[in-house]
Amino acid sequence: MSFPYSFSAPRVTSPEITLEPGQVLMPVAGWYWYKGGLHTTIQRYDPIAGIWRFGGDDSAAMRLCYFDGNAARIANTSGCAVGAVVTTASTGYTTAPTVTASAGSSTWQAIVGGCLSTAAVIGSAGSGYTYPPILWIEQPPSPGVQATGYTTIANGTISAVTIQDQGAGYIYPPNVAVVNDWRDTTGSGGAVSLAVIGSGAITAVLCTNHGNPITSGTVPTLTFGSGSAAATVVMDWGVQSASVTTAGSGYTSGAAALTASAAGGYVTTAPTYLGGASSLGMSRYRPAIIDVTTNSNGGLSAIGAIIDAGHYQSVPTPTIMAAQPSTTTGVLSIVMGGVNSTIFLMPAQQ
Repeated sequence: MSFPYSFSAPRVTSPEITLEPGQVLMPVAGWYWYKGGLHTTIQRYDPIAGIWRFGGDDSAAMRLCYFDGNAARIANTSGCAVGAVVTTASTGYTTAPTVTASAGSSTWQAIVGGCLSTAAVIGSAGSGYTYPPILWIEQPPSPGVQATGYTTIANGTISAVTIQDQGAGYIYPPNVAVVNDWRDTTGSGGAVSLAVIGSGAITAVLCTNHGNPITSGTVPTLTFGSGSAAATVVMDWGVQSASVTTAGSGYTSGAAALTASAAGGYVTTAPTYLGGASSLGMSRYRPAIIDVTTNSNGGLSAIGAIIDAGHYQSVPTPTIMAAQPSTTTGVLSIVMGGVNSTIFLMPAQQ
């Protein structure tokens, strides 16, 4: 198993480190006390897909983490492209076309064919299940995306199978195992099979390097080297700055601060094939929190502070959440991009 990077950061004893938008830190192997920033995440390298998968959370708690110095890193992907949703699969591809982003220098890998049909075949419904058994689907060769799904039971038998992610890159029908829930000691006999479809079509587009942050708030477009495939980029936006464009009136007079939240901001485009962790799952969603001061006339005056820049897959619309309804609604203008994020990283043994 090989990985695209071999360098490591020193085993420093200065525990606070600020990562700028797009920056990546790979600690040397060892145990660390780690506390992430609002815009950083621990990522794990997926050797099958060839991408760094989002693996962190927004918890402010200090926790003990192990980094192996090779396949685990800390990244601030704010302002960067992190995934893509295939909107036009096209047909007739025999090899994967090149994929180029219009901005940000991100790099991409297209996958041709090999997704799994959503019409799973239940070869045997089994019997005696007290909990829905787990659907274990074999992974494809690299580069590819593993498919996922789950089962539903009725009267102790498997009544339905739902495919959540059709995967990509399978060259033959995968082995599928029906594995009992750990609590289930009576269920047995279930069998499921899945067919491979999507021959000659673009079934996934993977972001292999998030590149540099884009500060213009413009989502980059992807250009395919051949064919007519198309995909929508999934971003990891944060609110870089905000300003008052319409003051409005009737807000709580003299209020120290109102709260604004950037609503929406997620990709709603329907994918050609069902995808999850390798596309939309690469960007988390969290609404921003922005303080807005008011003037003596009850109109919006200025931006007090951006308390939390949030996480967005696309450009959102700012919404004022006031203590009382305004007679005239104020309007904010926001600029999307990347945001600095400070982490705490200290070796557990020094």
